[in-house]
Amino acid sequence: MNWNWLLTLFLWIYPPVLLALSLRILMRRRSVGVTLSWLLLIYALPLVGFIFYGMFGERYLGRLRVKRARKQYGFYRQWLDEVSERRLLSTEETNSPLRPVMELTLGSLGMPALHGNHWRLLYSPSVVFDQLLRDLAEARERVFIEFYIVEEKGRVEEVLQALEAARARGVEVRLLLDSVGSNDFLKSRRCQRLQAAGVEVLDVLHANLFRMSLQRVDLRQHRKLISIDNHIAYTGSMNLADPLWFRQDSGVGPWIDLMVRLEGPVAAIMQGSMIFDWEMETGKRLVDGLAWPKDSATGKSLMQFLPTGPAFDEDIMLQVLLTAIHNAREQVVITTPYFVPDEAVMQALKSVAKRGLKVTLLVPRRIDSRMAQYAGRSFYDELMSVGVEILRFTGGLLHTKCVIIDDHLVLIGSVNLDMRSIWLNFESTLVIDDHGFYRAMSHVIDEYRRSSHRLELTQWRRRPVYKRVLENLAQLASPLL
Repeated sequence: MNWNWLLTLFLWIYPPVLLALSLRILMRRRSVGVTLSWLLLIYALPLVGFIFYGMFGERYLGRLRVKRARKQYGFYRQWLDEVSERRLLSTEETNSPLRPVMELTLGSLGMPALHGNHWRLLYSPSVVFDQLLRDLAEARERVFIEFYIVEEKGRVEEVLQALEAARARGVEVRLLLDSVGSNDFLKSRRCQRLQAAGVEVLDVLHANLFRMSLQRVDLRQHRKLISIDNHIAYTGSMNLADPLWFRQDSGVGPWIDLMVRLEGPVAAIMQGSMIFDWEMETGKRLVDGLAWPKDSATGKSLMQFLPTGPAFDEDIMLQVLLTAIHNAREQVVITTPYFVPDEAVMQALKSVAKRGLKVTLLVPRRIDSRMAQYAGRSFYDELMSVGVEILRFTGGLLHTKCVIIDDHLVLIGSVNLDMRSIWLNFESTLVIDDHGFYRAMSHVIDEYRRSSHRLELTQWRRRPVYKRVLENLAQLASPLL
């Protein structure tokens, strides 16, 4: 083999490819940290950098999926506009803390904020399963379920049996699952039995070599949503997995989650969102599903549902989060299992702390990702230096994801405070303006505090040098995580 010829060919091809890719990265106009990280990777490790950028560098959803999303979103947006005309709380008529977020989300996604909702906060797995089984037993028309992970062990088997029983009664039952997170279940005989019973199961966002050429392979469907009869809905941080069985060998302890059960008009919005997801994946319309329930108001809470992901405005979740933080007047409390913020979020948290507001970050002491754990810890010193309180939960992997602003506004759902959730994944957030819900969440946070250890800056700075090196190295990669 003529190695000189190959070397000459490489030297001819490499410079223009490197220049073209560099220009591509610069023209994407992303944050400085993300741009510099990708440039550093492709120049330091050219071949590896080229491959990694091709796989993970851009939010490419795939041509066919984008085409279906645009087509189906037209129907969905028309329905949202009709809902807004009938049910929207005028932004000129309210001084709610939700107003800035409401205006932003309405302008970007057409999602209205709606009064008349009833909620129940479920922070015990047994209570979640008991209530869900009762609701499924009373289902009469349709059930939609979206989850990142389904694991049939423990009490999840009872849920699967309830879905089969509902289908036997004539209820339409559809499961939309992430192909990676629920991979074991999707390949199982239990899933085959579920489908044989008439339950429709759709696995989405496949990750393989063929798909790599069609879409970014690490985009994930990370939502945790349940809709029953267009009237009852669930959302939160819990996967459809029994914590008594789920990942017991991970070494992080039990997974601690919570869910919110909802009744009222926001439940109809959530079912509409799940119908859009199904139609986007299949290209088939579910016309009768986009209906507005009669007498939908069942409570007094003001809520707004926010679905985010590659099919929508790519930075809407970041905008909502920054808007909420910057509008705080008393406190900001953040609970997240994975804390790898971007520059804008870091600056927002430091800004409100310097204004004298109480800022609390509640994270688990150990998580199931060593890289994310080290990357997150690299930000602690900078935050504590401006007065941010950091609490590390020691009772397991605290998987709850919520943001509390002052004494009214709560954001809760599937979004981690990392760039993957904010920029890449299909996620969902429920925005709630209700003092009663705030009190209930504050009670939960107080319970988490009792099992947490507060970090002190002077003690933190005494940690070994090798840990600091690992943390800083992980931080360099944080824009790429």
